[in-house]
Amino acid sequence: MNANDNNPPGGKPPAAPATLPATGLVRLSRVLELIPISRSSFYAGQAKGLYPRPVAIGPRARAYRVEDIRALIEKGVA
Repeated sequence: MNANDNNPPGGKPPAAPATLPATGLVRLSRVLELIPISRSSFYAGQAKGLYPRPVAIGPRARAYRVEDIRALIEKGVA
């Protein structure tokens, strides 16, 4: 029996539900797993002040504080 026999067609196992770490920073891809909107809608929400702004983690890299994302989810904005 092959280890992949229980996988759906396409060969990839089902994705685990997205969770947030207790503290720290998460990238936008993780945020969008939790909030069912598109990347462009999230950026538009940032411009309107609905969604948190990222913090710089490198010269070209940005991430979001877990605390800000939790607050967003708890408010029900997302």
